[in-house]
Amino acid sequence: MNVDYISDVSTGITTIDGQPVIFHCNHYNRVLQYTIENSVFVKSREIQIRSAATVAYLAMKAHFEANTSMSRGEKLIYASEVYRMGGYGILDLSVANALDGGGSIQIRTPSSHYGFALCLNFEPQIEPGELFDLGYAIGALSAVYGKPFNGKIDEGSISMGGSETMLRLWAGDDGYQDLFTLEPSIARRDQAPGAFAEVPPKTYAPNIDEALIIGELAKVSLVGDPVTGLIPAFGVNLTHMFADYYNLISYHFEKRLTERMEDFPGLAEILVYNYPTLFYFQQYFRLEGLDLIKAMFIEAGHVCGFNTMGGIMNSDAWKQLVLPMIQTRDDWLQGIVSCINALGWGIWRIAELLPNERLVLRSWYPYESLGYLRWFGIAPHGVDYCMAGVAGSIMNLMYEGDITSYPELNSDYYNKVNRSENSFWVDQTRCVAMGDEYSEIVVTRKPRH
Repeated sequence: MNVDYISDVSTGITTIDGQPVIFHCNHYNRVLQYTIENSVFVKSREIQIRSAATVAYLAMKAHFEANTSMSRGEKLIYASEVYRMGGYGILDLSVANALDGGGSIQIRTPSSHYGFALCLNFEPQIEPGELFDLGYAIGALSAVYGKPFNGKIDEGSISMGGSETMLRLWAGDDGYQDLFTLEPSIARRDQAPGAFAEVPPKTYAPNIDEALIIGELAKVSLVGDPVTGLIPAFGVNLTHMFADYYNLISYHFEKRLTERMEDFPGLAEILVYNYPTLFYFQQYFRLEGLDLIKAMFIEAGHVCGFNTMGGIMNSDAWKQLVLPMIQTRDDWLQGIVSCINALGWGIWRIAELLPNERLVLRSWYPYESLGYLRWFGIAPHGVDYCMAGVAGSIMNLMYEGDITSYPELNSDYYNKVNRSENSFWVDQTRCVAMGDEYSEIVVTRKPRH
């Protein structure tokens, strides 16, 4: 059964059934989930399950409305294929065909991207962590049957060290009734100046043929393996994830945690001690309030930039495709930005580069800002956290470390390049979600106090 990904080279956006999808790696996925799930002050598991249900429901609903001749069995197979091709694992929803408007069903998941990814965290899960898997199943079945489903993760899961994850789904529960009325505001997004802005041509490092890089990467089959449903590439496991899953879990969590911090001022100090990342940054930057939450999300971007972008620059594909174009050491940055522009994140441009000192990076159609506009409207502050974290990490890989020597990308090297007293820091100076035509991140070495 065909699953069609539609890419727009003018915006860098890829969609499936009208929903934007982007590539991200298992390290970003696990750190972002850990960041959100580790808070005892917000009902974060509910946020993640509901967000997954939302994006799955909207995608499946759009597909079924466009293909009205599909049988129920075909719809269930299609939803299973979207899950598998996206690199999420194996989730055979066809067993739910036995449900005739009621009852419950157990769905076995022998391979889960999130299950395996969460096992890489330093701290073991205290509860099953396959929250995206559960939410996806809830949303997909709700769309197939036209009635709300609910579910839970049964005892034992891959994320808890088990050999498989078991999902229990049932119909007739009103807990997800709002899926049938909740939709993003396309009109609200399209009123923003950045919704139809013209992307300027690439001006930095003309020897780097970005169109060729994007075209060649587009030929690579980055879909889930038929047996495992995983996408191993560039030294990581990738997912072709619904962009709004990331956006919904991040911005709902930010909103709720901000409200909690306003109600309980002492919460900020507790957060610093609960999150090792914040404890580290607080030694240098005196982060307060919202800046604490921003730092948590930017750190997930740091991990993504280190592992995914570092993995790309360490790969055979890089050596064969990009390296022959490189004339100077600094061309590596334009090379990796060109690769990023094949991930569905929007279109990035290097506006300024002072080697070993400063990078100004701009993005047109950034997925984070566009998602914020769709779901929340105009933002009161910059929200392109992943972009910021990746920008900082690639500068650290380039100038605080030496990615050109193809180092082993392990935790020791991560701490060396991203935890040095001379490492780079980021500031967002423009944001599409705030009404700008593009988002802008400025990366500099920031003196520690």
